[in-house]
Amino acid sequence: MPSKYVKWIIPLTMLCLAAPAGAQNIFRGMPSTADGYSTYDADMINVENVSQTGAGVYVAVLDTGLAPNWKDYFPAARVAEKLGKGFVQSVSFKAHKDDCGFGITVGGMRETTFVGSRGSEHGTHVTSTILGFFYRSNFDAVQGFTIPPIMVRGIAPNVTVIPVKVLADYQVPQLPKCDDPDISTASQLVVFGTDAMVAAGINYVTDLAIAGYRPMVINMSLGGGALDPVEQAAIDRAIANGVVIVASAGNSGNAGMGYPGAYAPVISVAAAGWNNAWVDPAVTQIYRMFWLQNGGDFVPPLFAGGGDVPEPTPTASGILNNAAYIANFSSRELAGQQLDVAAPGVWVRGPFAGFPGYSHLPWWSSGIGDLMGRNPGNFYYVSGTSMAAPHVTAAAALMLEKNPSLSQAQVESILKSTALSIPAGFGGDFQITAGFSNIQVWGTDATGSGLIQVDAAIAATP
Repeated sequence: MPSKYVKWIIPLTMLCLAAPAGAQNIFRGMPSTADGYSTYDADMINVENVSQTGAGVYVAVLDTGLAPNWKDYFPAARVAEKLGKGFVQSVSFKAHKDDCGFGITVGGMRETTFVGSRGSEHGTHVTSTILGFFYRSNFDAVQGFTIPPIMVRGIAPNVTVIPVKVLADYQVPQLPKCDDPDISTASQLVVFGTDAMVAAGINYVTDLAIAGYRPMVINMSLGGGALDPVEQAAIDRAIANGVVIVASAGNSGNAGMGYPGAYAPVISVAAAGWNNAWVDPAVTQIYRMFWLQNGGDFVPPLFAGGGDVPEPTPTASGILNNAAYIANFSSRELAGQQLDVAAPGVWVRGPFAGFPGYSHLPWWSSGIGDLMGRNPGNFYYVSGTSMAAPHVTAAAALMLEKNPSLSQAQVESILKSTALSIPAGFGGDFQITAGFSNIQVWGTDATGSGLIQVDAAIAATP
């Protein structure tokens, strides 16, 4: 277990399902994904009803950094490569000789590149929700959905992302004295950050905002069990200097929220899904491409109406239970914690390499190593409050495009007052008639003010 000198701060993500690749990166040089295809999760929050794209707004993504081949996925013009930075603190582990445990030594901090390491492409997937991404998958074609390379539109496709790496790879040693089957005794690579690393990232971004890089939003799809004073001080300083901060609520279900999401000044985000997302519009079969809106260009092979989310029917108590649901893993609000809003955080498609790390063919290549089992994939469906947070971060960026002077409290208040309430209830990913049932149950402690509605938030922004 960690000592008092270091707190685990891990990406709040739950990996769900895989897929990868194809031909030539015809999108290199594109300035943004604003003209790309939309997704079901964008439709859930009514992004199609607004004209704002996030132009002029900076979004700092504090995470694992970006994959070395990030230009395969993102418009280079939308990533502030020269402002990207990493903060890594040395942490060493030594297995105990006489019991099942290890000692931890925490060393100094150093600055490094924003380019991620082999442990995770978490930050790349998070960024893809905000910016959008370039896409083609061999797995789609094998299952009968052969579409050309496309651009997938981000929630705020014209923001400028500043990648800040505050989560890094560490090697945990073998634990030879462990008999507990629930504890891995093999040496393993883990991805985490210390409070000091996260605080350094926040302070760096705050300094950029003070220097004129504003309006500025920070996305933190990460969290730990407590809020260290050094991290709290960095958050308070950022908000005092006009930086808006959004964080994941956590993936601990009834065990409660993680920090900094549970810290009241931060805008915290629960993970919502849409009932029957995986079935085709005719409810006749499970539909792999449910996440992508057709736009009329892909008939065949894509089904008409795919990716379109029916508008929920408001009721006196909120929206009907057959529309949005809260995922079982999404952290519930405990006494003394504050959960603000919910956003799409289930089955979110995006770039996320399989294992081991980055040893994969790019999606635009002519290789089929992904299908032969010799290369991990380029794209995955991923669930987690980590995936929900960037939807809210992007929504805040759209609001700040309209009114750059909005404060943290104003952004939070508008998002909460315009959210669509989700009453306590139950729901799931699939209809039973489609051959699968995944029931989720939640109470009022899981929803915050409800599912964000971007169009309503923009309309309410002065």
